Amino acid sequence: MNKLIGIGLLTTAGFFLLRMVKAQNVSENSTFKLANPRIHDVNLGGISFRTEIAVNNPTQGSLNMTKPVVSIWSNGKVLTQSLAENKTIQIKPLSVSNIDTIELVLPWTNLSKVVGSIITQIPALISAFKTKKLSNVLASMNLPLEMSFSTYVNGIFHQTPPQKFQG
Repeated sequence: MNKLIGIGLLTTAGFFLLRMVKAQNVSENSTFKLANPRIHDVNLGGISFRTEIAVNNPTQGSLNMTKPVVSIWSNGKVLTQSLAENKTIQIKPLSVSNIDTIELVLPWTNLSKVVGSIITQIPALISAFKTKKLSNVLASMNLPLEMSFSTYVNGIFHQTPPQKFQG
């Protein structure tokens, strides 16, 4: 009887080990990147950004990932993050999928930590607003902004390095 229990436990452990190795292989072969990061709105509250996450799954296994948390960085410091959601997204095998649009707001108060004084930037901001092109707002402020995201893929934590924001 003890041999039967031992064989059962060994078989179960082998099954879970094989499953974990397969999940890790799928996670390592898949690629993730920010898709279309952009300025959505500029108002008195701050600058609103939107982006999608593109997931390329070239394997024959599906991926389960949590909804990514997007962060905006400047000089190695996190300025703001999107809200974390306990939402699992399934990525089908042999496909490229875009995750829902993620929006985050960078308040002016957080920007003041990066820019010595936003007051000195007011003339450049006004002229950028007149062009009606939101990407000119960031260009006029000369801010070194970067975006990254973090998520769990098949139970394994994944974080991208910060990427320069092009507006």
